[in-house]
Amino acid sequence: MYFTKGIEVVATITELRSKTSELVEYAKGIERGILIQKNNEPYAVLISYDVYERLLKAKESVGKKK
Repeated sequence: MYFTKGIEVVATITELRSKTSELVEYAKGIERGILIQKNNEPYAVLISYDVYERLLKAKESVGKKK
């Protein structure tokens, strides 16, 4: 078992292949990502572009403080 660190939804890589459009639309509407599993292990996280931009800004902000 593993900790999902606030991930709201878990989908398999097979579901990602067959329901890409639906999962992308769902990811756009949530504040946290969709964990993609491959062989029952965490593989990737699908996040909206807005969340991605916030993560980049947060990373830049931390980098400037050092």
